Amino acid sequence: MYVSAARDFAVRAPARIREIRLSVPETIEATRLALECEARYSDPDSPDFLAESAVVAHELPLRVRHEIEQARLDDRLHALVLRGNAVDQTALGPTPEHWRTARTEGSRRYSFLFVLYASLLGDAVGWATQQDGRVVTDVLPVRGQEQSLTSASSSMELGLHTEDAFSPYRADYVGLFSLRNPDAVATTIAGLEVERLNPELVDVLFDDRFYIRPDDSHLPKNNSTDRDGHGYYFTEIMAAIERPRPVPILRGHYAAPQLRIDTDFSVPMLGDSAAGAALDAIIAELGRSLYEITLGAGDIGFLDNRNVVHGRRSFQPRHDGTDRWLKRLNVTSDLRKSRAVRRTANARVLGES
Repeated sequence: MYVSAARDFAVRAPARIREIRLSVPETIEATRLALECEARYSDPDSPDFLAESAVVAHELPLRVRHEIEQARLDDRLHALVLRGNAVDQTALGPTPEHWRTARTEGSRRYSFLFVLYASLLGDAVGWATQQDGRVVTDVLPVRGQEQSLTSASSSMELGLHTEDAFSPYRADYVGLFSLRNPDAVATTIAGLEVERLNPELVDVLFDDRFYIRPDDSHLPKNNSTDRDGHGYYFTEIMAAIERPRPVPILRGHYAAPQLRIDTDFSVPMLGDSAAGAALDAIIAELGRSLYEITLGAGDIGFLDNRNVVHGRRSFQPRHDGTDRWLKRLNVTSDLRKSRAVRRTANARVLGES
């Protein structure tokens, strides 16, 4: 059967969430386009599809394109949520046991649809050091990683973080396409109301006085054996872990600063008590600002990675094929900014040399 447009927010949705609810004709039109792409292209992150997806995406329903464009121009946006995409739970098949086996035939059409929506915001990119260089990645519980500091965890809450906060090439949006979420596991979000912080601490947060290390998902142990081209960037990741460069937590305009932080992997410079106090203050403020959204089957959320941090509530995995399963995308509004770490101008994988 088809399940769509699942659930309301776990708490009151703030004004900085934009929500689009697809009508039945819009859902049918978007599904038809995804099926056409599935028949035409070999893979959802194949070079030919990624090169053409922004053009194909303009065949999505006009109202949806208009609403997404309004969200793209909103510099205070927290998240854009699209509800109403149809997911055939029977054809989808069971939730895989591991991300390595998650490129299933039943999930292909949803990956194509996901990339099309993302292409209205920017270009989808992946990391050579995450899930073996895939652009469309998977979020699901992995047996033995229940307590890990990665999206494969489950019984431990995933801490608040800017996606890939350590990197100057981090995404502008993080996309999450919920294929199933039977336990209504919530995604946590927090934006910064900078006026609630002491101005002197805010000044410190704008200085290069913090270290942010790569999260564990980039480590070689959480990927397969090095493929051609990965060795260089694994070396760079290890250098960022062992010899990180100081960076600011905030940048941009003081009235609406852009945020980069990972509560599990950010520390002040050694001996800098003011930086330590500022880091503690912003983490506490983000905790006070925390709210939840629940993405049910067929819901897509695009989180503005410049304005919010996100995490996930803990849950008890079943490992019986019915667990929560999301597709994930990193989306950049400026593909050229990462050219130094991409093999060619058209390549979409960061860190392949």
